[in-house]
Amino acid sequence: MKWALYGERLGVCIFDLDITRTYLLRALNFVAHIAMRGGMILFITTNRDTMFAVEKTAEEVGQYSHVRRWQSGTLTNTRQLLGANVRLPDSIVFLSTLTSLGANHPAIIEAAKMTIPTIGVVDSNSDPAYLTYMIPANDDSLQSIQYLLRLFKEAVQRGQQARREQQQKENN
Repeated sequence: MKWALYGERLGVCIFDLDITRTYLLRALNFVAHIAMRGGMILFITTNRDTMFAVEKTAEEVGQYSHVRRWQSGTLTNTRQLLGANVRLPDSIVFLSTLTSLGANHPAIIEAAKMTIPTIGVVDSNSDPAYLTYMIPANDDSLQSIQYLLRLFKEAVQRGQQARREQQQKENN
């Protein structure tokens, strides 16, 4: 992630906010389009500090969240795990791409296998491989994640509002 860093101060990596802004706008636009089409968005985090904020945000916009341990094969073997066909998410937002052990989240690889577009908040110690949209930002800070959640929430709400307006036009 060196390409997205502005520099370093006192041993702390500092992201170039112009680069972050560019990638963030692309990701928010994509999320709004998914919401406008009535798509299902899954918010995932493994950070204990942000679990409740992620669950609350997903619930407020009528979407889904997963904040617990990821069971291997959840996306690739749904029929075997659950005994029935289930609808997979249309997009997955990773608010932390690393597990508590520092490895890449296993759902990233599963989503890539199932061709589910992914959005990931990628910190300086993360690997952006297999992510469709990456957002270079701090995934450890509670304030950073809360800010990104507010932006994702607004993007989903705008997409849902555009869908309602489009349906009203079609009905008239």
